[in-house]
This record gives sequence, structure tokens and C-alpha cells, in this order.
Amino acid sequence: MSARTFIFMTFFLALYPLNSHAVYSCGGVNDTCPCGASNPYPCCDNGGNCTWYAWHSACCHWDMALPGWGNAQTWAQYANANPNYEVLSYPVVGAIACRTLGTYGHVAFVTAVSGNTITVEEENCCSTCAAGVRTWNYDASYFDGGYIIPVGGVIPPACDIEINGTPVVIDDASDCFEHHGTYWWDEAVGTDGHSYYTYATDDTLADSWASWRLNVTVAGNYDISVMIPPSVNDMTQQASYTVSHSGGETPVSVNQAANAGNWVFLGSFWLNEGTTQFVRLNDNTGENYDLRRVLLYDAISVEPTPQCQDECSEGERTCEGSNGFKTCGNFDGDNCLEWSSVEFCGLDEVCTDGTCEFNPAGCTDECTQTGYSCFSPTVLQYCGQFDEDSCLEYGNNEPCPDGATCSNGQCTNSSDGGTDSQTDSGEENNSDSGCNCKTGTSKHSSFPLLLLLMAITALTFRRKI
Repeated sequence: MSARTFIFMTFFLALYPLNSHAVYSCGGVNDTCPCGASNPYPCCDNGGNCTWYAWHSACCHWDMALPGWGNAQTWAQYANANPNYEVLSYPVVGAIACRTLGTYGHVAFVTAVSGNTITVEEENCCSTCAAGVRTWNYDASYFDGGYIIPVGGVIPPACDIEINGTPVVIDDASDCFEHHGTYWWDEAVGTDGHSYYTYATDDTLADSWASWRLNVTVAGNYDISVMIPPSVNDMTQQASYTVSHSGGETPVSVNQAANAGNWVFLGSFWLNEGTTQFVRLNDNTGENYDLRRVLLYDAISVEPTPQCQDECSEGERTCEGSNGFKTCGNFDGDNCLEWSSVEFCGLDEVCTDGTCEFNPAGCTDECTQTGYSCFSPTVLQYCGQFDEDSCLEYGNNEPCPDGATCSNGQCTNSSDGGTDSQTDSGEENNSDSGCNCKTGTSKHSSFPLLLLLMAITALTFRRKI
């Protein structure tokens, strides 16, 4: 044995504890992918190893058997030197995240990227580490070594079932279905006599999850449904399916317990060509593990949404009755136009040719006669015509002067019993007229004039005698 070989073997053995062992299963995960038998990394006694699981993930997702790159600390270094791989400075889904800091470093498989946060699947080798696979969130900067991908980009594993404009069923036995995590059990029920189940939790992150990958070769609008097989176990009441489609990701809540043995419609979604869209179900439903409720994973169906026809022209409006109207648009998620629900015009309006217009005959008088009336003991209100319609309505209220009260539509002074300041008997008052006789007694007596008349009469009588 050469000195160089001896040094290399000594270095390689120093990287792993002697109590680890090479296997094709680690932490409850079986490496059944085509290259799985070539995994050179051991499984530690605690039931986990980050290098074993990262190598396994690349084998299954890239369909490539990685070289032996030593401990996690040196993976990025060796990948940079290999022409079949490249190391990115930013995360992408399907990459192997590399950390060089620490005694041995760390590697993990990236399953999601959201801003500066990445979600990974990983195993760990240490006496205090939990066994098996876990899903964990990190800041992207934690992996200072970068992100390994094969040259040409990450290629998803094969999915032979094509979504091509005809109805298809994607079962849990197909290569388009993949389940991740540690805790899985089989049940002899389902569309092909088999399904998986795991237990629901209220953890922040998923321990186990599965997805049905969508290999879309003909883009279009598709109806997606999920089969809920029956179970002897108590079933989840709040499974949350995530449907990835052209518009993003849509969560759909399903009560599996209430729908056991049935297909459940998740919705109609536009699917683009490609293999990046999926239907996913995590185990962290929000239900406490102590309830021992299970989630069932069986099959989904994908079929073209029935063809539709436009009912109207976009933006068109039509009247519904005398006061309602409908608008034309896309309100149900398909590609066709249809009428909206009925909306209503305002008061004193009528719908004409889809437009709300003022209706002069459609109003009602608020009061019956033009003029003042009493709104309150000290406030007048006026009935009149104050707007565009032909009906009577009340105007602004008018307060009476201080000390006055409202009576019979007039403000009167309460100090004189309801009369004006001058006394008015209702008869003509001529006391200040300069051309009428006084009605009172004269200041001068008429007695002298009477004596004069009597004297003239007496004289006249004597002459006749």
C-alpha cells in the first residue's frame, strides 16, 4: 500500500464514527431508486446521516449517482471541481445545500424557496439528534458553501402519466407520486387496493408529506379531484391540499372523515405545460397528535374542464326587472364569460338598457302640502321641492327665535299669550286716522249752540204773531 493511499484511507475513516454502518436504508427511508444500491455513505447509530440522505435525494431526484465527496464540509469543493456539477450562490428547489462551517459541515436537500428562507429535508448524525428525516426552515445564508445542482439544471424524476387533455388518474403506486418523511404506514384500501397513511399533527412544520406530480403536455383548464379511501382509524377533519398551478398555489381544505370512500372535487385550475406543478398534502393539519387522526393518501384524478361558451360580451350590462341589472364577466374560474349576480339601482332610479337612470315617477312624497309645520316645540320645518325629482320633501329645519315657540306652523312669542305686540281685536282700528270722525267724546260742549238755535226759533215765531 502506498503512503498516499494509506493517508487517504486514514483521512476517510476519520470522517465517520466507527459505530456507523453502510446500508440502503437510514432513518426509516429506503433507498429504492435505481442508483440507491451505490450509496457510499453510512447511517449513524442514531438513525440518520445528512450525507446519506443528500446522496439518496440526488439519486432519486436527479437520477444520478454522486461520487463519494467525503464529509459534508467538502461537498461544495469537490462539486466545483467536477465538470458534471455546478455550485450556485443562491438556492433553487432540488439543489443540495452545503454548509462548510463546523467540524463536519452539513448538507440538505432543498424542497422550497421563499425569499431568503429555504425549506429542506435532512437527516443528522449525532448522539443528541432525532432519528429519521425532518423538514426544516433555514435562512439561505446558513449554507455558506452554496447549492449544488447538475450541469444543465435540476431535472425532476420521471413521471410517465401525461396530462394531455384526456382524463387521467394518478395513483399512489405510480412514479408520479412521492412521499417524504419518516412516518408512513400501508393500508389495503384505495383505487388499486393500496394507500398510505400517516398521523396528523399540530406542528409548525411537516414531518411527513406527499405529492402527486403533474406532467402536463397539453396546457388547459383541468378539474382536479382527490380520492379519500375509507379507514379503520379516525380520519383527519382538516386536511389541507395545496394545488400548484399557473396562477400560484391554492390551499383546499377537505374533511377526510366526512368524505371517506368518495372523490372530492378540489377545483378547476389552469395548468401550464411542464413538470413543476403538483398536488401536495402535509401532515401538519393543526390537529393534535394525541387525537390519533390519520391522513389517507391514495389517488387524484385530472380531467379537462368541460368546454364552455360565452353567454355575453365582456362589460355588457342587462336589466333584471325594473330596478336590477347584471354585468358580463368571468366570475367562475373558467375561460368563458357569464352574467354576474343581480345588483340593484339606487332609490328613485330605474334600469334602462342596463344603465341606472333617474326615475321621476318613482319617488314618494315625504309630506303632503307645501308650507311650514312644527318639527318640534321650538323648530319649524318646511315642506317643498328641494331635489331633482317631482316629489315633496322636507328642507332644512329652522329654529324659532329665542323665547318663541312653534304653533300651527308659526313661531310665536310666549310672553303675550300667542298675540302680536299690539292688541288686535279683529276690527278695523281708525284711532290714528286724520280724516275720520272721532268715536270718543268731544272735549267741547254743544250746549251753547243749542241755546242759539232755540233763540232764533223763538224770534221767528214772534214775527209771525
